[in-house]
Amino acid sequence: MEKPIEKNFNLSKVKLLPSGGLSADYQITETIDNEPTIADYQANINRDIHADLRECFEDLRPIVARVFNITSFLSLCETKEMGLTAPKQKLFREYAEGLVKKIDVRGVSWSGSGEGLGVVITSVLETPTGLKTAINTPRIKFNQDSFGFEEELEVIVETIKSEVYEFLFNGKSAQLSLFGEENNDMPDSE
Repeated sequence: MEKPIEKNFNLSKVKLLPSGGLSADYQITETIDNEPTIADYQANINRDIHADLRECFEDLRPIVARVFNITSFLSLCETKEMGLTAPKQKLFREYAEGLVKKIDVRGVSWSGSGEGLGVVITSVLETPTGLKTAINTPRIKFNQDSFGFEEELEVIVETIKSEVYEFLFNGKSAQLSLFGEENNDMPDSE
């Protein structure tokens, strides 16, 4: 298969693999004999992802936390009625940040079209006792204002689509230094 142009690439599901790399389900729209044809593909690649893609998944953590009301106490803590001082509010924010870090976003899947387009975010949540459990958000539609962060979510997942395209077709992945650590200062290979 020759490299498709990005506008003909449609990602339907991406999942980070535990051993590194990713699994992706996607479609490529091709024109054969002047007829648009959609071909389905599935890829499992164990090459480490680039830090830009990893950061996108991390950007989804606070969204997952808000869906499950893990950090909802912050809005109460910051009200005038609670009367908390700035240092006490800071303590609550730091506690919330710790809770968000217990969320490991592992995947995103798209479904629907047009006004019904949305995503489900798959994560692993570490409980206070160190146990881990899988959690999936409900399907969050971009055109509804159910949670108040739909526009932010749409930007993040569109960036994920673009980063996965770069990973699959342009070889954008983690650059390892001579010492085996990721080096983000090196230019991406193409």
